[in-house]
Amino acid sequence: MQRGFLIALVALGCTRGDPTVETPSDAARRQEAFRWSNRGSLYLKQGRPARAVAALERATRLDSTAGGAHFNLGLAHARLEEHPAAVAAFEHALALEPDNPRVLFALGATLRSQHRYLEAAEHIERAITLNPDRAENHFELGQVRRAIGDFAGARTAFTRAITLDPDLLEARYLYSDLLARDQQLTASRESFAQLLARDSTHVRGLIGLGGLLIDMDRPHDAIPFLNRAIARDRHSPTPHYLLARAYDQSAQVEKAQEARTRFQKLSAAERHLNQGNIYLRRREWTKAAAAFEHALLSDSTSIVVRIRLAALHRQQGDTTAAIILLREAVTKDSTHMEALLALGADQLRHANPTAAAAAFARATAIDSTSFAAAYGLGKAYWKNGALTDAIDPLQRAVSLDPEHVAAHYDLGLAHVRLQRFAEARASFARCTALDPTHVEAHYGLGLIHLQLGQKERAQHLLQKVLALKPDHQRAVAKLAAMAGVP
Repeated sequence: MQRGFLIALVALGCTRGDPTVETPSDAARRQEAFRWSNRGSLYLKQGRPARAVAALERATRLDSTAGGAHFNLGLAHARLEEHPAAVAAFEHALALEPDNPRVLFALGATLRSQHRYLEAAEHIERAITLNPDRAENHFELGQVRRAIGDFAGARTAFTRAITLDPDLLEARYLYSDLLARDQQLTASRESFAQLLARDSTHVRGLIGLGGLLIDMDRPHDAIPFLNRAIARDRHSPTPHYLLARAYDQSAQVEKAQEARTRFQKLSAAERHLNQGNIYLRRREWTKAAAAFEHALLSDSTSIVVRIRLAALHRQQGDTTAAIILLREAVTKDSTHMEALLALGADQLRHANPTAAAAAFARATAIDSTSFAAAYGLGKAYWKNGALTDAIDPLQRAVSLDPEHVAAHYDLGLAHVRLQRFAEARASFARCTALDPTHVEAHYGLGLIHLQLGQKERAQHLLQKVLALKPDHQRAVAKLAAMAGVP
């Protein structure tokens, strides 16, 4: 559903009455809206849709005519699978920009996810009229046509998408699958072969060609493709089912039974995983844990199930059990980012910064653009007393997310401990600019100004601390000492 969505920010004018007149308060609101919209766009780029929603909702409240903010708000809701809210945001954006093909496409794709196919087709066709040479538009139209049973129309749309973008592999896969449905087996086989020539690891393409070869009574040819699919995705039950059929057709009874047994176990694991996810959404923790345990019994190699179970144990306060599961997950796949980040965070909670640093360091080596990995590594070094080592990852974290208040504060603390007061002051000042209510950042600034001999400024900041938190005993003591009170 999200295929082809573009994260973009469009700042539109806000006028009232005479369009040439804008009051200072209007200009201030527009500027603030623009700032929050930029922040939301950044969160989207970082893959943090929940935070993006909060920022973009604030932007749209400040300036309801900011079309880009409404558009990005729709993207954020869509990524959270909050489809009705996404539709509402896209519709608002479309009312502001009725001829924007990006908005039309995004709205159409979201409507398709809600099975509102006729409305989806209308918007996507309008997007194609406005931008006929964008492959994603034709691909999405093909998806809609396929959903309503217009297979000929879907093939036409997918053909156009492939012509415009020969590397749009999902279009090639669905086109090949439709040919097979239409019993054009030879043409389908050629189309699957073209797909795999572009990406020999495309799992659905390997499965599709394997199934097609079985239907063409060529089980021996199907087996290598299905085994390649299994090597790429060991947790999907489908290729094992097809492999059992291929072995049956080729009279390899023992291998057929082995594949069938594996299919049954993976199918059971998939059912339990899906059921556990449903219980999670309902916050039925005990039932979710039981479902995930059953899934793990059926598929002992599953990393996803271990991560889900670890999250449940963490939610129930059992960090030790969570760490055991995450260690198992990382042992099975040392490049799994979600498992590494969760393991690092849990090791920090468990007061084991050395182990946390190892997990976060591995994650940063895999993805140097990950804010969570950089910030986690900086905090782990900090907790371990390696303050100099903490500076670089913390600086990288704030460069990846300049709006992250806690990261600026922690960077400031590290600079203070290293007696780098100018750098600490800059970090704390940025922190208070982002969050004027951040008590400890104001307190840190006060201490720095006191250290620099700027007593009047220090006094003002410490009084600000007490205005925000009257019972802040350290600020009370500092002010008393400055006033010479015993």
